[in-house]
Amino acid sequence: MNKAVPSFFLVLAFLSLWSCEKFDTNPKGLVNIILVDNPASWDSVFVEILGVDVELISAGKDEGQIETFFLPYEPGDKNIEVSSLIGGEALLLGRDELPEGKILKLTVLLGDEYYLFLDEKRYNMPLVDPSMTEIPIEFEMNVDQGFAYDVILDFDLEKSIIVASDSPLTLQLNPKITAIKGAGTGEITGVVKPSAVQPAIYAIQDGDSISTHANSSGTYEFRIPEGKYKIYFDPKNESYADTLINDVEVLAGETLSLDLVTLKLKP
Repeated sequence: MNKAVPSFFLVLAFLSLWSCEKFDTNPKGLVNIILVDNPASWDSVFVEILGVDVELISAGKDEGQIETFFLPYEPGDKNIEVSSLIGGEALLLGRDELPEGKILKLTVLLGDEYYLFLDEKRYNMPLVDPSMTEIPIEFEMNVDQGFAYDVILDFDLEKSIIVASDSPLTLQLNPKITAIKGAGTGEITGVVKPSAVQPAIYAIQDGDSISTHANSSGTYEFRIPEGKYKIYFDPKNESYADTLINDVEVLAGETLSLDLVTLKLKP
């Protein structure tokens, strides 16, 4: 295992302090909503996302008042290829200056289109519950004047895509999204070979897990809260043995580069 090196992905968090020429009677902090993916084994997955509602209790002149701020995804085409947000790729989903206070909850607002491509064929993925186009996420974070904060939304496609039938292939979507603070998280990066196997990769802690896949070059990346994890490689291919790395320690604000993992053929 290589030595941890400083991470620059989260450098915005807590480091962008700006000054004002005149007193602001309603001080604000900048909040960035960043989307990443823990992908499933599909060629490409698209989800229409309209934006994120942020529920906040104010600490400024309207202290104690609960307000909801909509941070829209600005581009006209809101069909996001969520499956491409791996190996260090991320998408700025929304950004706004919010009043000083405390964020109490996030709600991801979905559109009407959810589909994937497999072997160049498109498969629609209706929601398991068609009425659930608003995905609530329990999340709390203080917002102070003059600071920028990154909030990372982790869309776990591995857990979200349900195969209702194999023949014909019928899919459903049950979105599983979690939110973590940019500050207080670290990164794990590495490479797994052979890249064509595209194993599922899990970071496991206290019986819970976060999953991802490698990109076409075999590179994978986790952005997760600090702590100690097991990293499990599941080839999902009967020809290869699984692999487990124990005691992987993640430190806030740092990137840990793991040694190359080569999946071995079973005897």
